[in-house]
Amino acid sequence: MNSLELTFSAIKGIPERIPFNPFIMHLAPMLLHKSYNEYCQNPEVLADSQIKCSRFFGIDHVNVSTDAYREANAWGVEINWESHTPVAKKNINIEDFNSIEPPDVIENKRIQNRVAAVKKLHEKVGRSQCIVGWIEAPFAEICCLFDLINVLLLCKKENWVEEIKGLINRILPIQKEFAKLQIEVGADIIGAGDSAISQIGPMRYEKCCLDATRELFNYIQKDVPVLYHICGDNSVIDKEGRDMLKLVSSTKAAILDLDYQVDLKMAKEKIGKNNCIRGNTNTMIIGSPKYSPLEVINEISKTIEAGKPDGRFMYAAGCEWPWEPFEMASRNIGFAKALIEKLGQY
Repeated sequence: MNSLELTFSAIKGIPERIPFNPFIMHLAPMLLHKSYNEYCQNPEVLADSQIKCSRFFGIDHVNVSTDAYREANAWGVEINWESHTPVAKKNINIEDFNSIEPPDVIENKRIQNRVAAVKKLHEKVGRSQCIVGWIEAPFAEICCLFDLINVLLLCKKENWVEEIKGLINRILPIQKEFAKLQIEVGADIIGAGDSAISQIGPMRYEKCCLDATRELFNYIQKDVPVLYHICGDNSVIDKEGRDMLKLVSSTKAAILDLDYQVDLKMAKEKIGKNNCIRGNTNTMIIGSPKYSPLEVINEISKTIEAGKPDGRFMYAAGCEWPWEPFEMASRNIGFAKALIEKLGQY
């Protein structure tokens, strides 16, 4: 069973072993001695970096996620390349958005660079290794366009639900098209990042975002599975009984990427067979030199033991694998791979 087959078998049930699929971005180009800016802008560098990293550490997938501003750039958001990862120089004014024409994604360089990276990965490791394409989920995308604070300020308006839904409905066709372009050139899974939804809570998520997120995922999953990447504590239950974990599960994403703040055992009990889970080792522990190797090993082992029962689990950290200092990052990912080999067999 190759890495692609192994990853898909974990989505469906109990695999031969737990797939080793840590979320790698900044660590990959370091192995090729390339800058992160070059990694983000050169599809060949991105593909070669991911392949070398996956082979060096024994990772079962490769992915093209670099930053959250590909689609936003297509809408006209300029990119600041001076940060350690690309961010917006200046967000779009919400009041101006309806006057902006929907972008032609075929003409946008950053969109096409990601599509090209997927294509290069497919040419080099396709059908043997799982290739994860990437888009932003609806709420994350409007935050990239307008900034989270400005989106939250809309919630003070009387018609806030309609306003936020209106913004999301405008961007949804572009998200679908971006996903489709990556599927057509070889993406086996589409990742959808939703880094800020833990900041809005179950009520706002249900009223403003859930329907569009389901629509987007249903569209994508006619062709390939969706990996829903959600940062922070998404296990909150509000006073009306809305359960955030059950809401994100109800999107029917094939895979939920859960951060370390979510209790993994509890999540598996709630979700059941609705979704495969990826995650959720504490990045504060594996990313800080103040923790000893034994503490790192114990944290990784705890994740594996909580995620393993009954399958439908892939090993990863709660979010991107910490990358600095490189020596510690590579040591800890080596620990994780060794522990998957020891503890991850079924």
